[in-house]
Amino acid sequence: MIDHSDPVTQLAFMIVVSVVAGTFLLIAVALFRRWQQIRYGRYVHALQRKYRPVLAGILSGARSPAAIEILREMPMAELEVLLEPLFSRRKLPERSLVFFQALCLELGLIELWHSRLARGPRMAAPYSQSGASRESLGRPGMGLLLRAKSIRNLGKLRHRPSWPLLVKALDDPRAEVQFVALRALGALGAPESFPLLRERLHAVAQGNSQSPPLRGLRAAMASFDLACAPALVPSLRHGDGNVRLQGTEILRMIVSREAAFQPHLTLTAELLSPQMVELLLAALAIDANSETRARTAEIIVFLADPRATRALRNLLLDHQWFVRLRTVQALAHLRQAAAPLHVQIRGCLRDSHWQVREAAIQTLLSLGPEGTHHLYEHFLASPNHPTREQIVEVIERRGVVFELVEMYSNGANGVDARMVEQLAAESARVGLSGILRSVPPEVRLRFLSRLFSSAEAKMRFHEGTQPGLESAVSTEHVLEFLPRVAA
Repeated sequence: MIDHSDPVTQLAFMIVVSVVAGTFLLIAVALFRRWQQIRYGRYVHALQRKYRPVLAGILSGARSPAAIEILREMPMAELEVLLEPLFSRRKLPERSLVFFQALCLELGLIELWHSRLARGPRMAAPYSQSGASRESLGRPGMGLLLRAKSIRNLGKLRHRPSWPLLVKALDDPRAEVQFVALRALGALGAPESFPLLRERLHAVAQGNSQSPPLRGLRAAMASFDLACAPALVPSLRHGDGNVRLQGTEILRMIVSREAAFQPHLTLTAELLSPQMVELLLAALAIDANSETRARTAEIIVFLADPRATRALRNLLLDHQWFVRLRTVQALAHLRQAAAPLHVQIRGCLRDSHWQVREAAIQTLLSLGPEGTHHLYEHFLASPNHPTREQIVEVIERRGVVFELVEMYSNGANGVDARMVEQLAAESARVGLSGILRSVPPEVRLRFLSRLFSSAEAKMRFHEGTQPGLESAVSTEHVLEFLPRVAA
């Protein structure tokens, strides 16, 4: 029988009661929050169902004063809820964006967002001309959320006149607001804001400031147009090595993005100032920081200046292997067609670091027939078995062997034919028999007919020059690949 007067029993009973009460309380809170979510979801759905036709007409370009008036009568809080899905989209069509910005301006939303940013972190005032309650703004974190959304919306709309407020938002104590402001500034791309971001970059890179975060700052500046690149000159000539590195990285990112959109991009004097070109070729290409040199190489390949070829030759001989690596990778995009560097890239096939060798193979293959010719010649002449195996592995991975088989079956001669015959002799490693099984039967027949004929000619040559047992051994060595190919 339980003794209820026992203190231990009473304590255990109290613990059980507390646990049960706490469990029921948590369940009640969870159910209440779920009810709130369902209620809010129904409210948003009803709002969008009612006003979606009106909004769709305006965004399609149909000017309707009656539709504008309907939206103008809505409280600001409801307007923001109605438009939230449009701002949440990853990208809005350019045509709709123009009408969307005009709509937000006419409804006073842009003015509202500006006022929130102008008040800063201490924002506690209610919506102007709206039915939103003070309680909604008084909730913890609501001011932060509203500021962040306001910044995001201005960035989505690409409202360029908002850039001073967005720059000011970088001083916000909350990292979340700083991050959203950086993204918005990058989306706006207002040239007037670029020098201010550059000064903040210098302060962060030198350790004089901890915010905004360096990575976000770099990404925002890299989103600006190439026309803003000359404003990086103070960064590229700065006395601090880390500032020069960050400036070079931003320029590299801008150029790489432009090259992705313009496959034939060439950096002429009209795109980059002569001062910047001089800095790249005469200073940054020989910078004490190897990371800076590596990034500079990726910019120099796009220059139209004739001195670019010499600078790239020197970078291919850099004492740091990753500088040589980044340079040889960048040479796949070289714009100096009048002064190719195939021979220098071929020299990288003898590099001491395997990643540099592999990058050289990839680059030569990407430079068309002439680059491929240099690669095959090196393979046929090199006694270095690891390098030869590396070349075979890359051309297999890129599917080049299929092209070689087809060319050989169609009667191609020269270094391409010699390459195929050499690969056939090493078919145990190359897996040429597997490739032959996957090509059309007529291609396989032509290939094998020519390959067998070539092997027979070699056999007759050896029989005429090496009589006796030695000849038989040589003949067996020449023909040893045939069973593998025919398998």
